[in-house]
Amino acid sequence: MDSISKPTDTLDVLDIAVDWLSQGRRAALATVTHTWGSAPRPVGSHLLIDDQGNFEGSVSGGCVEAAVITEALDVIEREAVAFVEFGVADETAWRVGLSCGGRIGVRIEPLSSPSLASAIEGLAAAQRERKAAAIISSVNGSSAQLVYSPSEASYPTIADELTKRFVSGKSGSVKTESGHEFFLTVRIPKPQLVVIGAVHITQALVPMVGATGFDMMVIDPRTAFATPERFPDTQLKAEWPEDVFKNLSLDPYCAVIALTHDPKIDDYALISALQSDCFYIGALGSRKTHASRCERLEKAGVTPKQLARIHAPIGVNIGAANPAEIAVSVLAEIILALRGPKPEPKRAEAP
Repeated sequence: MDSISKPTDTLDVLDIAVDWLSQGRRAALATVTHTWGSAPRPVGSHLLIDDQGNFEGSVSGGCVEAAVITEALDVIEREAVAFVEFGVADETAWRVGLSCGGRIGVRIEPLSSPSLASAIEGLAAAQRERKAAAIISSVNGSSAQLVYSPSEASYPTIADELTKRFVSGKSGSVKTESGHEFFLTVRIPKPQLVVIGAVHITQALVPMVGATGFDMMVIDPRTAFATPERFPDTQLKAEWPEDVFKNLSLDPYCAVIALTHDPKIDDYALISALQSDCFYIGALGSRKTHASRCERLEKAGVTPKQLARIHAPIGVNIGAANPAEIAVSVLAEIILALRGPKPEPKRAEAP
C-alpha cells in the first residue's frame, strides 16, 4: 500500500481522481460529510483509494485512514455507497487512533458511477477556468449533479445553501423541505488580488496576502519600482495596466486596488475593474483626491453607479499610520467584501 508522498488538499484530490479515471483505475472517493467536536479534518476533505489500496488525500490526518481504506476496498468491489462514523466514544475509534475528542462521518462512494465521474471531471475543468461549481450528491449515492449556479439546483433549500457556499467555498450537507439529504461538494476559484502600484503598501501586503491564501499580481510600468528584488516570489508585471489587462480576466473572485496616485497608471485599471464583476475595487487617496478621481472617470464615461463601487479612502478605518497598518486595513476590507460580516453575538443585558 502506497503512503502519501506529500500533503494533498481537497482540490488536489479531485484532480487526481480525474487522472485515475482517465487511466481506467477502479477507485472510491471518501468524503468527510459531518464533524462533531474537535475533528482533525474539515467537512469536504477527501481520501481517494484505488482497488490496489493506493491512496491520496486525508479524512483525519492519519487517525482513521486505514479503516476507511479497508471499507473503500469493499465499496469498490460491491459498487455501493457506504457511510461510516468514528468517534472518541467508540472502541473502533480508539483502535484506529481518533484520539482528538471529536467524531467524524465519512461517506465512501465508488467512482464507477457515470454521473459522479462526469461531475468530478466537470468540477476540475471549472476550477481551471476560474468558475464556481458544485456537485450535488444524494446521500444514498443514486445521483450526482454538477451545477455552476445556485439557480440550477432542483430544490429551493439547496439553491439557498449553494448561494452561501459559493461565497465561503465550503462543502457540506443540506436537507430539503421533503427531508431528502444531499451533500454539496463546492469548488470556487482562488481569490485573486490585482494590485496597481509596486509601492511600500504593496510590499507590506505580499506576506499578508500569501498567508490568507489569495493569489496576487502586482502591476506597475515603473521599472524602478517593479523589481524582483523588491518583490521576490511575487507575480510581477512591469508593464502598463492596459497591456496586462488584455490577457487578464476579472471575475467575481477578483479584487483590484490602485495605489500609485498616478492617473496615467491607476485610471485605466479602475475603469476596467468597474466594467467587470470583480467583488472589490479600492483606490488609495484622501477624499479630496478621490473627488478629483471621480471627475476624471466621469468624463471617461464611468457612471455614478459604477463610481459608487470604489472603496475610497481605501481600507477599514483603524487609524492606520504607516504602510504596514494601511496594508492590514486594506486586506481586512477586501476579506469583508468577499466573505461578509459574521453576525454579532447577542449580549446579555445588565441586570
